[in-house]
Amino acid sequence: MYWICKGLVRNFELRWARPTALLLTAGLVAGCQSSDGGGSGPSSVIDLSAGALSSFFVADWSGLETAAANLRNSDARYTIQDFIWSFGGVAPFYDSYSLDNANVEYAHAAGLTGVGQTIAIIDNGFLTSHDEFSGKTISMPTGGNAPGVADHGTTVASIAAGSASSGSIIGVAPGANLQLGSFVLGDAAMTAATQQAQAVGAIVQNNSWGYEIDASSANLDAAFGTSAGTNYLNALQSFSNNAVVVFAASNNAELTTSDLMAALPSLIPALEPSWITAVNAVPSVSGGNITSAVLLSSGCMQAAAWCMAADGTVYGAVATGNSDYAIGTGTSFAAPQVSGAVALLAEAFPTLTAQDLRARILASANNSFYSHSGYVQFGTINHGFDATFGHGFLDLKAALSPIGGSYIPLSAGGIAALNGPVILSGGMAGNAISNGLSAHNIVFLDGLGGQFDASAQILSANAIPTQSPIARVADLLTTDLSGQRADPFGTSSQFSSFIAGHELDIAMNDANLTLLLPDPNAAAPNLGFAATRSFDLAAGSLDLGLSVLHEASGVAGIKSLISGQNMASTHGAATFDWHMPVGVGQEFSLSGSVGVALPTATNSAADMSSVRYNSVKLAYGARDIWGAGDRFSIGVSLPQAVQSGSAKFVLPVAMSNGATTFSTVDVGLAPEGRQLDLTISYGLPLTTRSEVLMSAVHRVNAGHIAGESNSGVAIGWKLNF
Repeated sequence: MYWICKGLVRNFELRWARPTALLLTAGLVAGCQSSDGGGSGPSSVIDLSAGALSSFFVADWSGLETAAANLRNSDARYTIQDFIWSFGGVAPFYDSYSLDNANVEYAHAAGLTGVGQTIAIIDNGFLTSHDEFSGKTISMPTGGNAPGVADHGTTVASIAAGSASSGSIIGVAPGANLQLGSFVLGDAAMTAATQQAQAVGAIVQNNSWGYEIDASSANLDAAFGTSAGTNYLNALQSFSNNAVVVFAASNNAELTTSDLMAALPSLIPALEPSWITAVNAVPSVSGGNITSAVLLSSGCMQAAAWCMAADGTVYGAVATGNSDYAIGTGTSFAAPQVSGAVALLAEAFPTLTAQDLRARILASANNSFYSHSGYVQFGTINHGFDATFGHGFLDLKAALSPIGGSYIPLSAGGIAALNGPVILSGGMAGNAISNGLSAHNIVFLDGLGGQFDASAQILSANAIPTQSPIARVADLLTTDLSGQRADPFGTSSQFSSFIAGHELDIAMNDANLTLLLPDPNAAAPNLGFAATRSFDLAAGSLDLGLSVLHEASGVAGIKSLISGQNMASTHGAATFDWHMPVGVGQEFSLSGSVGVALPTATNSAADMSSVRYNSVKLAYGARDIWGAGDRFSIGVSLPQAVQSGSAKFVLPVAMSNGATTFSTVDVGLAPEGRQLDLTISYGLPLTTRSEVLMSAVHRVNAGHIAGESNSGVAIGWKLNF
């Protein structure tokens, strides 16, 4: 047997369809009253008053997944909503978990409670002394317009804003205050309640009631054609200028057209930008994704463009006692979930208008499980809907995440799309820029105008070098075992190791000239010139050199990633290479460089200073060890790394009333972990024209990134003609 609890006054209908019995995993709950008079005991979980929320909402959920899972799986105030039920105790059975199906636990894990927001509710009555309303500011019209006491309104209010202090349940917006009014007392009472809701600054008004008549001009006039009815509609329109209005659709699944209040914006178009209609459905979830859903109420139909679904089967407060609860299902209990979500979004996005919040809820609804018959453009989002589920299921996690792209305010004015990092940290600086930016936050906008807080580190990417076998073999093949030095493997570029180009050496007695010729495949060619001179010493020899380099697309390996922008620099460096014999066929060598890079182009996200850098290498080499003419060497080196220098960023750190506050941040370019190379090499002549060469390198803090390491082995065979 199925019946509806309702209090009809002038053809009003409560949007609450409750069965005679709900078959639960925990037992039977009957009728319109609570069967157990009380709730479950308190739970110990995260403190909702101390979450991760900062001045703007966070863009990354990874740090909150565990906290959300703990609420979803272990907190009795949440798990009480997880049950299997049916109408009358017979198949089909439904698996409901209203809070989880709307991803409410993610909002709570992030610290959102709706604090500072007021939810207005027009219903049949409220037990304001109930435990779920403890500590709240509650306002109501006085005199003949004050609402009475009733189960239905009490349940609706507890779903939207139950305080959770009892430990029995938790509302969607447990920190929100309430403004309460009555529809039972007629249009004048609803007008008074709506005007008071506007006066106290309520962000949303919930309406779990309606007329089960078609949305037509004649029916609108029949329902509100009196002066009192006109006053109510005027009050509703005035309220909707700065707030969201949520109406429950009919519970009658046999309807073929939307009821009057669900589709009211079709008759009064000015209401649509602030209007949401809610239907009741139970989703099937697999792997966190909604795969299908069963509609338990009327569909969205003519209201589809502003309609959405929620799981309206909820365990909520009732008016039989201050600690009493019962379970019910209906659009009446789907609607206050949407209303509570509006309050949470208003807390998370304090600069958005009510119309922005409403668009955000609809545009983020989960509509992935059905085909779409129409679309609504919300900002940069074209969101699909259909006549059954409207825009889909309420999804707070999605509503609180960036939607429709990311846009960063510019200090010069306007905004720019943030499609990825804007600067590549690498070369001599390693991940210094990423590390430096991680200490700062920025604000950015999404495609619906939501303001988000994120680490400034998202502006940078790191270039992590890897060992290239082909490059290692190519280096080996330049080795000449016929030379006089015991360590022929120690030759290195006169320029930076990350600079692309081709080197040409010209030897002239004790001098050597090296030209860096452009790489023909490079969009911006690098050019360089180096000169070295050898000096014989009493103990060995010393090579001294000077080099000049034009780095066409970076500063010490740091590059701009913004299309149309570029970084360039000019380098000057001094080098030395000292070889000291320590026995027959053995020697130590010590080499290094000091240099400076001067920026020559500033068209980038960062204002670069001059950069000073150095390098050093110590090696031991020997020949004729295991075979005639063989060479062995072992070395340790610190490749070129920044010693001093900084990048200046102008970061957007706050937004208020359309204005952005920027902060100038200097980020040091000296890497936290300097690369250390350990090298072992061996070469053996096979014939007068051929030789085999082997080398192994292990890099600690590879790319000057602390903790990164890699190794490489190269074997080559060289044939001389």
